[in-house]
Amino acid sequence: MNPIRKGIIFALLGTLFFSTKAIFVKLAYQYDVDPITLLLLRMLFALPFYSGLAVWYSQKVKSSIHLSKRDWLLLLITALLGYYISSFLDFKGLQFIGASLERLILFIFPSFVVIMSWILFKEKIQKSVYIALIFSYIGLLIVFSSQLLELQIGEDFWKGAGYILLCAVTFALFYIGNQWLIPKMGAFSFTNISMLIACLAVIIHYVLQIDSWTELFECSWPVYLYAALMAFVSTVIPSYFVSYSIQLIGASKSSIISSFGPVSTILLAYLFLDERLSWIQVVGGILIIVSITKLNITRKIIVKKAS
Repeated sequence: MNPIRKGIIFALLGTLFFSTKAIFVKLAYQYDVDPITLLLLRMLFALPFYSGLAVWYSQKVKSSIHLSKRDWLLLLITALLGYYISSFLDFKGLQFIGASLERLILFIFPSFVVIMSWILFKEKIQKSVYIALIFSYIGLLIVFSSQLLELQIGEDFWKGAGYILLCAVTFALFYIGNQWLIPKMGAFSFTNISMLIACLAVIIHYVLQIDSWTELFECSWPVYLYAALMAFVSTVIPSYFVSYSIQLIGASKSSIISSFGPVSTILLAYLFLDERLSWIQVVGGILIIVSITKLNITRKIIVKKAS
């Protein structure tokens, strides 16, 4: 199988497996668990996989990673943004809105990548990209339309939407960072080290927040089951798939394939959570998906300019 085909398959599988995360989070929230506890359980279940694979890979390759101090700092920031801060904001947002809406809102993160690339790297934005950006935000307004018309400013919806929008911003920063680091480190090493950094950050967050570690062992048993599934099915497997897809076919092509993500999440939410979108939200969602896909097709992120 040629590298392009491999990269496409990895991207599709990564998108599909990542789509299950919001479903497992919503199922776990039925048992009265707070976001940081659920995030910590996810990380603790994932940690043995990443630690074991990191040891195995270091023995197999037998070569050290040579990064500058600037690159190590960027790795630390990128890991915290992508696997800790973004995850925590996402978990917080899912307390207040459904998995389908979460995925539609989060899906606009490529538009933030465009804006940040323009600000940070002075990357020129083409006319077709401007059009795609405008229509993606029109789609987002349509998704929010019922809440905007009813002026439900104090409702949980806006709190949840705010967390997910912040998550989209931090994930965009993570996406820019990993395009810089993966070519230098390789997908495997980048994923391992990033996840280990994030695991440590979540543990520190939990220790600073809770009164006693016994709280971690007092959850209902389905919470542990969903956390374990989230760790393996929604975290470990897709994190490697997506990193390898970026390495094989590039971030632009990989992000185009990720357009399948909202659709798969909406279908899973329909099947497992009995969630329904209104027809106007479906229209807005289609507009977002089409616009972001068009944006990803017509644009390439030039991270090399940062050097």
